[in-house]
Amino acid sequence: MSDDVGLRAATAADAEAISALVLASAQRWIFPLCNDDGRAVLAASMGAEATRERLLAGHAYLVAEAEGRIVGVAALRLPAHLYNLFVDDRFQRRGIARRLWSGLRTHPLLKEAWPAQVTVNASRHSTGVYLRLGFEAQAEEQTHGGIPATPMLWRAPQA
Repeated sequence: MSDDVGLRAATAADAEAISALVLASAQRWIFPLCNDDGRAVLAASMGAEATRERLLAGHAYLVAEAEGRIVGVAALRLPAHLYNLFVDDRFQRRGIARRLWSGLRTHPLLKEAWPAQVTVNASRHSTGVYLRLGFEAQAEEQTHGGIPATPMLWRAPQA
């Protein structure tokens, strides 16, 4: 299904492409739910320069590539907060989000110390995806700074 999609660790050179993907998805799925202040904060945090700064600061970024471009991204702010998990609309429902989430475990920054728990602030449209990935809602949707999100938690399976 997603055999034509490759995964790799992102570099600072990917910041503009990552930003373009994340902003396009957010404009469609997240921004309409936010107030003006929330949209401005999100847009600034998703910009190319902010993305580059996170990459250089050591956030674990993984990208999915197809057709010669980035079509998905996952980013973990260390030690254990899933900051981004976005897939281009045209590539959704192909298992790419699951591959990105699973692929983070082998990221060079994480393969030696995968966290026992990972948090995420899920947008309204993404909670179903996170539930399928094994996250659990920790509270009802909350709005902070004009941005609605559901706090969710993933726990590593007990051995």
